[in-house]
Amino acid sequence: MNDKQPSEYISEFLSFLDQACSEYQSAFDAVSKEDRKVQDYIHMIEFAADKAERNRNATALQRSRRYRRAEKDKTILYGEVIKFCDENRKFLNSLRQLLGRQRKEEEYLHSNRTYKKRALDN
Repeated sequence: MNDKQPSEYISEFLSFLDQACSEYQSAFDAVSKEDRKVQDYIHMIEFAADKAERNRNATALQRSRRYRRAEKDKTILYGEVIKFCDENRKFLNSLRQLLGRQRKEEEYLHSNRTYKKRALDN
């Protein structure tokens, strides 16, 4: 059997969900930011003074779109996990409470326990 405690499995799962939410939000914000940049790049290309400047701006637009695509893919990757979290808030709160109770039990089981006599007098 594995040496991991039940609390470690619960904690890893909750940590994954927290990390997924963080990654999703970060990617979502990045997509929004890149969407706002598009008009700037288009105008920079339109009003470029020469071919070299237009090419630099077009390359910057291309990099922006590729970065946006990568971030958009992250939002898709974590989308179902986020939906699960949103639909199961009460369950996840219960799981966090379970984690606390489980850690207390494990701490008790691994502590230096002693028995105090109740009926026998010495």
